[in-house]
Amino acid sequence: MYPICRGRRKHGIRTARALACTGAGGAGAVRFDHEPERNQESRIKNQEPNLTLGLIGLGAIIQKHVATVEQFDDFDITAICDADPARVEAWQQRVGGRGFTRHTDLLEAPPDVVVVALPHALHGVVSVEAMGAGCHVIVEKPMATTVEDLRSMLKTARDRRRALIVSETGSFEPGVVETGRRYARGDLGRFLTGSSINARRYFNSDRPQWFLDSQASGGGMFGNVGLHRLANARGCLPGAIPASVTAAVAHVPEHAVEACTSALVRYRDGGSMLYEEVGYFERPPWLNGGRHFIFEKGMVSWDDTTWRMMPRDGAEITRDLPPAETTYASVYRNLLLAIDGQPCAPETRELAQDAAIAQAAYESGRTGRDVDLGSEDWRIES
Repeated sequence: MYPICRGRRKHGIRTARALACTGAGGAGAVRFDHEPERNQESRIKNQEPNLTLGLIGLGAIIQKHVATVEQFDDFDITAICDADPARVEAWQQRVGGRGFTRHTDLLEAPPDVVVVALPHALHGVVSVEAMGAGCHVIVEKPMATTVEDLRSMLKTARDRRRALIVSETGSFEPGVVETGRRYARGDLGRFLTGSSINARRYFNSDRPQWFLDSQASGGGMFGNVGLHRLANARGCLPGAIPASVTAAVAHVPEHAVEACTSALVRYRDGGSMLYEEVGYFERPPWLNGGRHFIFEKGMVSWDDTTWRMMPRDGAEITRDLPPAETTYASVYRNLLLAIDGQPCAPETRELAQDAAIAQAAYESGRTGRDVDLGSEDWRIES
């Protein structure tokens, strides 16, 4: 993450006091030892105003952002925007603020922070416009649907010295944090291979139709919810660098976006991770979360309550896990860190790489060839 806003605002970050970053080379997981305290001590002491917050796009996911903002003492929602006037009016009744049907009108008097939660193909251009107007940005996943947009977003954040945070929580799941901490310490040995199998009913009748439009959404299951699983691996394997991806993608006539994807991501050090995303049925409970990682010293898996390792020699090791957060608190803590010029993990560049991996998997599925993630066409740099 780039140093941001020094000299503009020194905003107190009492909500991030419990942060402890682990990992190598700036990557890794973030551990939160307890929930943020809700108090006014820092603001009263420093006489700092709250950060003003605008919401661009008022679909279903925005409810989770609003619920998160209500946990913090740092933000005031002052503007909301959606192409549907009725939706704007309904949200104004709940959160207040100025209402707009065009994001460009909202940006004429830009808030400190905007949340961009639009059809995926618009994430890149609207985030760049918002940062150009002076806003810090939280962008929903996928961060963008093209490498060009990903690069433009990172460059604008750097040039404009704005915080750019992706609303992705896969790196913060308790089982991921536990695995990443042990891997970074060397407790697990070298990563060899792993698997992530995910299934859900992606084509429900209540899903907005733009999700099923390949141009608007940028893809189906793998390019959307599959990013959670890529973020899981990112958190479990701090410092590991993806080198290539090979994928098979299956469509059915009634849907323009893929129904099933199988993608093999290879790492520079020789490890590999296989992802399967299926959009036609719910994940059965016997899949145990559908994730396992094999290291030199044993196999790791976890569910909502328990982390497990089966060593090569000896009895199974188990650890109780804390409850997972049900909001985007980790995302907003990272935003506050970035605004204050402090490092946060995962880095936005890493999540941009994950979005590029998803698009590279689609390219591999179209061409039947491996995609070199370090090539000029696919490389994501700081």
